Amino acid sequence: MNENEHLDRLHLTDLLQQAKRLLTLMSPIQQKRWVADSPLAQEISVLLAKHAEYCAEFRSLVGGLFPEPKSESA
Repeated sequence: MNENEHLDRLHLTDLLQQAKRLLTLMSPIQQKRWVADSPLAQEISVLLAKHAEYCAEFRSLVGGLFPEPKSESA
């Protein structure tokens, strides 16, 4: 793992911890709306798309709210 990947992973971990605190207070409908509209959620989605190898690990933290990144071959 190079330094940029390590920094992205740390940043993603921090963002997901923030998201987890917010999401525990929301209903499932509010959670879906938050993922679609929140700048924090958008930043998480960008990082997960950039580093698909982190998806499984981070899905365990926040569930399946964030979509799986599309494979580049599709």
